[in-house]
Amino acid sequence: MAKRKPDYGVFDLATYLVASARDCMDEPLIYGPLRMLEGVNRMIMMGAGDPRFHDDFLSKMRARVTTDVLKVMSDREEFKKALDELLLEFAAESRRRTVGIRKLG
Repeated sequence: MAKRKPDYGVFDLATYLVASARDCMDEPLIYGPLRMLEGVNRMIMMGAGDPRFHDDFLSKMRARVTTDVLKVMSDREEFKKALDELLLEFAAESRRRTVGIRKLG
């Protein structure tokens, strides 16, 4: 039986999140949302290189996460508004996915 190659993508993401959690203890509060968005971006990128993690919705949302939201981070109110809009899009997608599951059950 061949030894399976370790999947460093998941490990790297976990390491980033643990390090970010610690860094958030000493950084300004605004860095927390930025680090979370970077974690989301890294998950999306994992899907680009590994079909086990691919998600069409997330692939489409990558530009929103990395560009649209981050470009307004210097304006706190616009950053908050962009995060609210992003959350609405994710919530709508979550609702779309779970409605089908609930009908099956």
